[in-house]
Amino acid sequence: MQDAKPRILIATLGTRGDVQPYIALARELVKLGAEVVVSTGEGFETMIENAGARSRPAAINFQALLQQDEIKEALHSVTGKLKAARRNMALQQNVAKDFWTTGLEEKPDLILFNLKATVMTLVGRRLDVPALSTALQPVIAPTRAFPLALFGIPDMGPYLNRKSFGLGRLLMRFGLGALFKPLRTEAAKELGATGSTIDGFAPERMSALSLQAYSRALVPTPDDWPAEYWQCGYWFTDPDPDFTPTEDLARFLGEGAPPVYLGFGSMPSKDPKDLTEILFGALGMTGQRAVIATGWGGLVKETLPSGLAERVLVIDNAPHSWLFPKCAGIVHHGGAGTTHEALRWGRPSLVCPVFGDQPFWAERVHKIGAGPAPIPQKKLTPETLSGALKELEKQDHATSAQKAAAEMAREPGARGTAERLMGLLAPS
Repeated sequence: MQDAKPRILIATLGTRGDVQPYIALARELVKLGAEVVVSTGEGFETMIENAGARSRPAAINFQALLQQDEIKEALHSVTGKLKAARRNMALQQNVAKDFWTTGLEEKPDLILFNLKATVMTLVGRRLDVPALSTALQPVIAPTRAFPLALFGIPDMGPYLNRKSFGLGRLLMRFGLGALFKPLRTEAAKELGATGSTIDGFAPERMSALSLQAYSRALVPTPDDWPAEYWQCGYWFTDPDPDFTPTEDLARFLGEGAPPVYLGFGSMPSKDPKDLTEILFGALGMTGQRAVIATGWGGLVKETLPSGLAERVLVIDNAPHSWLFPKCAGIVHHGGAGTTHEALRWGRPSLVCPVFGDQPFWAERVHKIGAGPAPIPQKKLTPETLSGALKELEKQDHATSAQKAAAEMAREPGARGTAERLMGLLAPS
């Protein structure tokens, strides 16, 4: 009789940058013989199925959510964040219940979850299966080497750096108390167990491995981490060999020097039209060829000013793994995914962060010499952007980016992580 395939459940929430790496990992797990279910927000079903996994969507759509005025405000102010968190608590509680139900119904042998899906720790406790925490940025693994990668906290020295993680965990626990409220009766035993839900659960026969899925090229492994924090490198998606660009994009890329890419991914801006005009103004000053991607609403498709039509192309989007290797430099918001993807191909970056972990990645890119000093998106002007775009052309930045790419290529990545996880499930 043939052995049953190991069953693995992956739970993650967020925009594409929060989901795509997990789908890349799912693809590798499937190749190694696992049966994988990915539970996340709506809109990623096709990507998941194309990876050979099965989709169990939770009742939330982040693309639609990010178009709401209150959510846009939340990205740009502290009061906006608090207001949005209160108004959307019922939605988040429903998602937590969805994850709980999915986990109990799927009965996996192994669970992987990100910080927005810590209810999976309770599922692991109920089923007595490992539920391993994962992170695409340094937020759950305390260290003296750097501060919590949220809120734009600067390096404060070893003592306060480590304390910042304690503060972050305190805020997380406060939020989780309200999030788990609908499960207080049904999961009372699991909620009352010792140990933090943030760190996951491991049965006695296994170690509590925590996957830190970001590159040592940007964040050298701290010497004060215990063995369970494994820095496995980022989980990249391989370029799609079947992707066909639009005629306009193919023609533009083929008729001149590699352009600069400018795009802010899933981040909606306060004034997309104004931000687009800032980009146009800066490119008018630099004379560079450029591709501008409008993404999920951060920019708009405006008619190009006279003088730009021959050297600037505005598109909706294109796969980063296909487009970035064809570009000279990347201007972006500093999400973990875009930051790693640009460096993966040895391309220098100018980071224009908005919130969250973006200022951390912006500082890291500049620190390793792979791009100019970051400019927060709210401080962008045609003049500041044009100066940074010219600096982006310096060979020193390209050389540092290529060095980072070489380091990333040596890391375990999605394949190496999948192999280690399958090893955990192998009969002893």
